[in-house]
Amino acid sequence: MTDKTNPNLIDPLRWSGMFLIALGLLHIPVWILDGSDWEGSVSWRKPILFGVSTGLTLWSLSWLQRSFCGRPRLRLIDRWGGWMMAFALVLEVGLITFQAWRGEASHFNQSTGFNGAIDGWMLALICIAFVGITYYTVRTFGKLKLENDYALSARVGMLFLVASCLIGFVISSYGYRQTSVGLPPETVGESGVAKFPHGVAIHAIQIFPAMVFLMRWFPTSTNFRVTVVRWLSLGMLCQIIFASYQTMSGFARYDIQTSTGVALVVAGWLCALVPLARLMVKGRRLVLVKSNHSP
Repeated sequence: MTDKTNPNLIDPLRWSGMFLIALGLLHIPVWILDGSDWEGSVSWRKPILFGVSTGLTLWSLSWLQRSFCGRPRLRLIDRWGGWMMAFALVLEVGLITFQAWRGEASHFNQSTGFNGAIDGWMLALICIAFVGITYYTVRTFGKLKLENDYALSARVGMLFLVASCLIGFVISSYGYRQTSVGLPPETVGESGVAKFPHGVAIHAIQIFPAMVFLMRWFPTSTNFRVTVVRWLSLGMLCQIIFASYQTMSGFARYDIQTSTGVALVVAGWLCALVPLARLMVKGRRLVLVKSNHSP
């Protein structure tokens, strides 16, 4: 678990990612034995999902950091950025887990001075992590030790991660305004789910490189894989717009009631199906070529 640029240096992003994933998974039997509901502001869902989700993000940032190029001073900044994100996100998930064990809501909880302080610390830690995420996103647009398909998937994934974080800040601002007037922070209008747009893109940094990895199992060229990543990027953008539209309209996640919602869903599916159709055509051509050359 060391940094490949220097085998004597520990990689904080990978270690902390593994720790948080394990922490999240260990709470699954706790939830099962407790028999409590999955949903709700106070539930074991939060340490489970935040642990696994944040751990995967840190692991992905570790993979990305090892692809950076640059002078030793710049690589030192990269490592300090990694330590900063690892520290902030481990502590943030730790506070969420701490509140779950106390039987208290972790977000938008101003019921006591102590709970309000924890809520404030969590927001500050997210801001610290966001600085590191933004820095890493900028670094992806420099030279990377990755082939073009992986490089594009990393850049797109980080841009969507930044977008997800920015949406998260908007949700937080909205949530605090709601709680100040005694309204639920998680609902917009009648049935809109405030966190829906935030959740759509938060794992793009895992999804896009994983898609490239899977495509490499098929006889595809780098240019083809780059084209697929572009199409899928448009599809995810359509999903974010759809999720934002549903939320702001006060509709539940998939309660599609308007032609705009239908158009956004269709556009997202088309962006996903176009590269799939092209992949199927390439596979069919390969089968035909092999059959024509067989004895």
